Amino acid sequence: MKKTIGRKLLLSSVCRPFGPEHGDGFGVSYEGTHQIMWAQGAFRTRATTTQWGIDFIAENLNIPTTTLHYPTMRQFVAEVKKGYDYVGIAFVSPTLHKMIPMVQAVREVAPKTKIILGGYGTALGDEIAPYADYVCRGEGVEFMRRLLGERTDVPIRQPLITQQSTLFSLPVLNRTGYVIAGLGCPNGCDFCATSHYFGKKHVRLLPDGPAILEAIERLRREIPGLDSIWINDEDFLLDESRGRGFLEAIRRSDLPPLSISVFGSVKGLSQYTADELVEMGIDWIWVGFEGRRAGFSKMQGRSYRDLFADLHAHGISVLASMIIGFDYQTPEIIREEYEELLSLRPSMCQFLIYGPAHGTPLYARLAAEGRIDPEVMNNHSLHDGFSLGFRHPHIGRDEMSAIQRGLYREEFARLGPSVFRVVDDWLAGYSSLRGHAVERVRAKAERYGRQAHRAMALLPGGRRHVNAATAAWLRGLQDRIAAATGPMTASERVSSLVVSAAIRYTQFKLRHDIGQQPQFTRRSYRMDPAKQGQLAPLPRIAFNPGG
Repeated sequence: MKKTIGRKLLLSSVCRPFGPEHGDGFGVSYEGTHQIMWAQGAFRTRATTTQWGIDFIAENLNIPTTTLHYPTMRQFVAEVKKGYDYVGIAFVSPTLHKMIPMVQAVREVAPKTKIILGGYGTALGDEIAPYADYVCRGEGVEFMRRLLGERTDVPIRQPLITQQSTLFSLPVLNRTGYVIAGLGCPNGCDFCATSHYFGKKHVRLLPDGPAILEAIERLRREIPGLDSIWINDEDFLLDESRGRGFLEAIRRSDLPPLSISVFGSVKGLSQYTADELVEMGIDWIWVGFEGRRAGFSKMQGRSYRDLFADLHAHGISVLASMIIGFDYQTPEIIREEYEELLSLRPSMCQFLIYGPAHGTPLYARLAAEGRIDPEVMNNHSLHDGFSLGFRHPHIGRDEMSAIQRGLYREEFARLGPSVFRVVDDWLAGYSSLRGHAVERVRAKAERYGRQAHRAMALLPGGRRHVNAATAAWLRGLQDRIAAATGPMTASERVSSLVVSAAIRYTQFKLRHDIGQQPQFTRRSYRMDPAKQGQLAPLPRIAFNPGG
């Protein structure tokens, strides 16, 4: 076995800055909300979404390691010059143009350093071979342990990763802690890079419900009072035994009501009642609506209408992801499916163009049919979900992009800001569950009520910056919250006066591109020579919003 003593590893995300003026496609951003709420302007929640995988890997090695999130090229080069045996760069296909100059810089200033490429961008295959000494495909911890000669049977440790979101340039939302429970997805939808990158297998990083609960409790021990959790797992509740194990572990715990966000499918969610989801603490779910004739197995189960209505009534917000560009779709069919989706009143929406990602069955099929558009597919910055990469039987590339952007804008105009739809969900959950027979559900209802009441202060200022129909809805929402939870206090009325100014300030920043880049974060693991070969205590990784 190789020795890690005396060697050092640097892991980095791609370098900033981001934006079309820097070669990025429209859909590329360091903010996870960009592909969901880009058309909502100042009403979009904002936070830096880091390349959490590099910290996950760093936490689970013995070799002294440094991680960089969104350095400038100057910062990256300065770090490389400190002397590392290995430099790993995580990238995706749309950021290939950012990865290449980083590799060139390493070879220029540190020619003896070995370069490791990782992330979903490695699905590009032979195209990236000239840029790497090693290519990490699949689960990164095991790959790196094998490469470095470290033991592969050491239990996985969760790094301490949190994220702070802002609204109207104010940190008004709870800090969220990340639990990395699994990778990959067994559903195997033909377009899904995540699923096929791992061979349609689910890689369990946390094996069962009690292990997931322990990871949450560990986060809470490090950050007392942390109660907002993102569980990263592509279809968290699909394995019913694991999901019910988590439910039973929650029931046995003395935890207060949590706020848990997850990915889910109709197939997975249909195995549970909404009451059970509330008991788990789940109050935000990302669900694939896709296309009504898509025929993916994950869409089987309860009807979307029944499921969404039940979730909303229980205070659970739903992000619905719709795909446009299936072969059967004409502009008229897209409109029909869009109207159906909006009638379900999703809390948030994503509209992405059906894309032939490298390594997926969709790419293989379209290539075999001679339908790949080389102008798009050879420009990797356009592999961003906002460009049509193949010849569609009914819709051209420019028309598809125009349709997509129109859907986003119309959703915002008709349904209003997503942040206030979530508040409406909280009010519904409070109203319907506060008399529930289960004590934990009643406690969750009280949490919904407190959150809705606090959010009431945002509504008067928000009304000044939306259309007339949305303003009327917000006025009614404020009245309903006040009737259910009580009117605003004097201090709350005073705080509400700054909201309109905060919105105008945020709009000013957006217009003038102020504060719209991620902040640089550097973390070190085991860099003390006296402690090499030992797993260090959890470093506190707190990522600040970029705008």
